[in-house]
Amino acid sequence: MRVLRAGSGVLRAAPVEGGPKAEVLAAGENLSMARVVLPPGGGMPEHDHGESEALVVVRSGRVVLRSGEREEELEAGAAALLGVGERVALTNPSSEEAHLLAVFSPPGFVRNLEGWPEAR
Repeated sequence: MRVLRAGSGVLRAAPVEGGPKAEVLAAGENLSMARVVLPPGGGMPEHDHGESEALVVVRSGRVVLRSGEREEELEAGAAALLGVGERVALTNPSSEEAHLLAVFSPPGFVRNLEGWPEAR
């Protein structure tokens, strides 16, 4: 067993203006998880998660998730399952931070997050 504690690791900043910050909580052989903080008005431009399927859970705040022509506004408690290679964009339309948990399997996408510079 491994207990994961948000806030105990390195918080890293996406290399895009107004982008999210992420903390890798676990990087196992088959599964990984990150805590993601999206600033007010911020976002992450269209991207995919490589070989990883992703499950994104909104813990607090609101986010708009776009995949192709489909757009969904997600609030706390909502989750989205993203397929391998699915291209998505994420924005925070509110004036408060949005907090997410993102689970990836296989865990390969976490290597990208670990390459982001440390947040200030």
